[in-house]
Amino acid sequence: MKEKGPVAREVELDASAHAIYEYFYEEGWTDGLPIVPPTMELVDAMLQYTDRERDEVVADIVPRGGQATVEKIAINAVMAGCRPEYLPVIITAIEAMVEPPYNLYGRQTTTHPGAHLLIINGPVRHELEVNCLQNCFGQGWRANATIGRAIRLVCINIGGGIPAVTDMATHGHPGKYSYCIGEDEEGSPWAPLHVERGFDTDVSAVTALCAEAPHNVNDLVSKTPEMYLESGASAMRHLGGNGAYRSGIEGEQMMVLTAEAANWLHERDWDKERTRQFLFDHAQNPVGVLRDRGGWGTVKQPDFVDIKDDEALMPIVPRPENLLIVVAGGFGRHMSAILSAAYNLSVTKPITLKDGKPIRSVEDFLL
Repeated sequence: MKEKGPVAREVELDASAHAIYEYFYEEGWTDGLPIVPPTMELVDAMLQYTDRERDEVVADIVPRGGQATVEKIAINAVMAGCRPEYLPVIITAIEAMVEPPYNLYGRQTTTHPGAHLLIINGPVRHELEVNCLQNCFGQGWRANATIGRAIRLVCINIGGGIPAVTDMATHGHPGKYSYCIGEDEEGSPWAPLHVERGFDTDVSAVTALCAEAPHNVNDLVSKTPEMYLESGASAMRHLGGNGAYRSGIEGEQMMVLTAEAANWLHERDWDKERTRQFLFDHAQNPVGVLRDRGGWGTVKQPDFVDIKDDEALMPIVPRPENLLIVVAGGFGRHMSAILSAAYNLSVTKPITLKDGKPIRSVEDFLL
């Protein structure tokens, strides 16, 4: 059977690094930034960190439908600047993104500015030096920067997610270059995201969430959890957000709290469930305020809201469980972040060997 999508092939280039970048850029194989030339030596080194065959198809990547073989993924990871030991995280992330709830086709072709955010949990965070703390959404950490970038290059080169051709984002956002964080499990008083989703604490996992850029919530003086969380709820329910009008279909929102903020809430007897319920109850708008503006009437409205009643309250998500709470970031409880997701659901996958056994370390692939 003929392989779908671009075929991995060897090209001989006797040129400078700059000339190689220019060649790749002209071929449309980059995200606009310089790349690491994917030599056979570097690709082979990357493939040491998988127990799969190089021609095994991990997934078909839409909209092009190109087959993401292990080798093609490794090529894009090299181009992104990844270390070889990052490959298992990247493969797992791709497996999560092609699950039906994630709606990859919609995320690849939408006008919405969402980007593929990866949230990494478990021991692999420390092994790969994934930043979970200060400036976690920002620059400075190779793992965060290059793992997220590798995902974008896969979406471009294998999936055909080409701006203004198939990727129709009206504005996009910088996370479309790279969007990857780790959760601060050690600083959190609560169960981390992957444990909430049924995995053991010693399992390393990746969650894929298509999200807008972080929206900062600044609260320096609130004295009670209710006042503090109302600040976040108000940012979630803003009238320009997709969720304000479309809670009749699946979607999520995420609040990222610092460890200091999470512990401050925990000390006042607020667990994740109580926090999530409060946000759900307060991130709502009256139907009369929403009517005939924004995205009103463009999609199915939730059955549990009487849309004829102007006083009825419309939540931003269908249920409290669609509000994700993650602990990450630096010092201070005064800063938190709200990330609005689109019309899809996040997916969490454990990092495993080919037989499905969770890894204890990325070095398991070298045994």
